[in-house]
Amino acid sequence: MRRINNISIKEFAREIGFVGCGIVRTEDFPEYKEALDNLIKEFPETEPLYSPMYNRAFIKSRFPWAKSVIVCIRYYGRYRIPKQVKGYIARNYLFDSRVPSNPDYLIVKKFTEWLRSKGVKVRKGGVPDRLVAYKAGLVTIGKNSFAYAGRYGSWINIVTYLVDEEIEPDIPIVRDICPTECRKCIDACPTGAIVKPYTVRMDRCISYLTYGPTIPLKKELEDRMGRWIYGCDVCQEVCPLNKETWEGKERLTHLENISDLLTPQAIVHMDVETYKDIVYPLFPYIPPDNIWRWHRNAERALKLCSP
Repeated sequence: MRRINNISIKEFAREIGFVGCGIVRTEDFPEYKEALDNLIKEFPETEPLYSPMYNRAFIKSRFPWAKSVIVCIRYYGRYRIPKQVKGYIARNYLFDSRVPSNPDYLIVKKFTEWLRSKGVKVRKGGVPDRLVAYKAGLVTIGKNSFAYAGRYGSWINIVTYLVDEEIEPDIPIVRDICPTECRKCIDACPTGAIVKPYTVRMDRCISYLTYGPTIPLKKELEDRMGRWIYGCDVCQEVCPLNKETWEGKERLTHLENISDLLTPQAIVHMDVETYKDIVYPLFPYIPPDNIWRWHRNAERALKLCSP
């Protein structure tokens, strides 16, 4: 007797707040490995960044008990962006569902708890999320490598759950969504990270540059990062597929209450204790002992704000 099925899973996912849900069989993903191989071959200097991702291609050996992958879509475009931080902190990071203050944190948690209440063994994550969501028919991939989910655009997160239950998989509708002639995201990328359609160099992406690489950065990159302090939204903001997909109506109290602390003027002088107690719990990619990254990014933003 099955503990869960395709229909009951999707009904519960929608009930608690996910905007999409699909199923794929557990398998290895050689196409994911091939994509990493190609990136490293073309840009050898990126190997340290991409090598740790290879394990996501080998699901069968890592999780031999897993039989299906449940893929859920969370839409964060319904939230209001505090005006103080717009253009400085990227939207995905502002509305991170891994932060307990975000109400969507409970959506992800409730789904895990529901599966376990049915006697299902479950593990969240561990797979190539965009590829799995594509195979489930939930998303298509844009030239900027972001996943797009219809009217929700690319303002989504993909949440995956490995389970030890054979579930009827979905049949994807494979199609391209970007017009052949469109180059808006490629041309708009300030650092040239989108080197060609569907190919992004992480080591040039502003989102990564704001929190990940060793310092100092190459001057030619830092000079192109603009006002972004944490993350970047440029390629998504210029994308025609995202037109009228951001609702921005719901306020998040925990963000509104500290938005004055998230401006470049406040961050550039922020002390470690304030950062550790208030900011870091929401933006965990920069640990407290690396607060100088925030300071440095804020200094750059302030220079560009100066008349």
